[in-house]
Amino acid sequence: MSTAAALPARDEAPPAKGKGKLLVILVALFALLVIGGGGAAWWFHQKAASAGAEGDEAKAKKVESGKPPVFVTLENFTVNLAGGDHFMQLGLVLQVKDEETAEKIKAYLPMIRNRILLLLSAKTPEELESPKGKQALIDELLASSREPLHAEGERVQAVLLGSMLIQ
Repeated sequence: MSTAAALPARDEAPPAKGKGKLLVILVALFALLVIGGGGAAWWFHQKAASAGAEGDEAKAKKVESGKPPVFVTLENFTVNLAGGDHFMQLGLVLQVKDEETAEKIKAYLPMIRNRILLLLSAKTPEELESPKGKQALIDELLASSREPLHAEGERVQAVLLGSMLIQ
C-alpha cells in the first residue's frame, strides 16, 4: 500500500467556517441597518406630521411681510353653559387678513355673535377645563366665525382668547 492512497487528496478544500460566519454576520448587520433605518424614517415622519399640524396653526397666524396684523375685538360674551348651573364670560379677538375683512366682520357681526353664542351655550364646564378643551373651543370658534364669510375664503386667520371666566 502506498501512503499516497491513504492520505486524502489535497485538491479538496475543507469547508470554510470563517467565511460562513462572516456572511451570516454581514446579513444580520444589513438587516439591522434596514430595520433601524425604516424605524428612524417612520419616527421622523410621525414627528414631522405632528409638527406639520402645529405648523398649520402657526401658518394661519402668520402675518404678511411688512403689514401689521389686523385684529377685531368682539364685545364680551356672557352665556349659561349646558346644564344651567354655570355661566361663562368670554372675550374674543379675531385676527383677520386685512382692514377690508375687518369691515366685513362688522357687517356680519350679528350672525357671527349668534353662531358663537349657540356654540358656547352647548359647552359644559368639564369640556373647557383642560388645555385641549380650550384649544378645541378655539378651533370651533374659528370655524364658526369663518362660516358667514364663506364666500370670502379664510380671511379670519385666528381666534384669540382675551378673557375667559367660568363660574
